[in-house]
Amino acid sequence: MTSSPRRPWLYDPTVGGVLVRAHRSPDGGPADDVVSDVLWSEVLGLLRWAEAALGCPPPLVEGAAWRTAATAAALLRRLPVLCAEAGLPWPGVQADPDDAVLPGRERLAAAADRLVGLLCARPADVGALELVERVAADVDAIGAAAIALLAEGTDWGAAS
Repeated sequence: MTSSPRRPWLYDPTVGGVLVRAHRSPDGGPADDVVSDVLWSEVLGLLRWAEAALGCPPPLVEGAAWRTAATAAALLRRLPVLCAEAGLPWPGVQADPDDAVLPGRERLAAAADRLVGLLCARPADVGALELVERVAADVDAIGAAAIALLAEGTDWGAAS
C-alpha cells in the first residue's frame, strides 16, 4: 500500500519523529519524555491507519477500518495509565453526539483532521489535561467512525 494522498508526510519516519518529539515538555524529565513519546507515537500510528482506511481501494477498506478501530481501542485502554505516569488525572472520554449524524467516512476524516491538528501544532493556550481530553475525544471519534464505516459497508440482508 502506498502512502495516503491526503497526508503523505504521515509515512515519513523523519517527519513523524520530529512531530512526536515536539510534544516533549521543556520542563519534563526523562520519564515525562518517554510517556509523551509513547502517546504521540501511538497517535501517529492511529492516524496512519485512519488515512489508510480513507485512501485505500474499496476491497481493502474493511481491513483498514478494522485495524483503525482496534488501534483506537488499544490507545484508549492505555491512556489512563499514561495519564497516571505523567501525573495527570484521567479525564475520561467526552464523545460528541453530533458526530454520529455524519456518514462514517466523513466522521473519520473529520476526527483524523482534528487529531492531526493536535499532532502538528499543540495549541499554546491548552494545558496538559485539556490536551489529553482532546486527544481522548478524537481517538474515540476515530474508533467510532471506523466502526461506522464498517457498518455502512456491510450487506445486512445477506445475514438471514
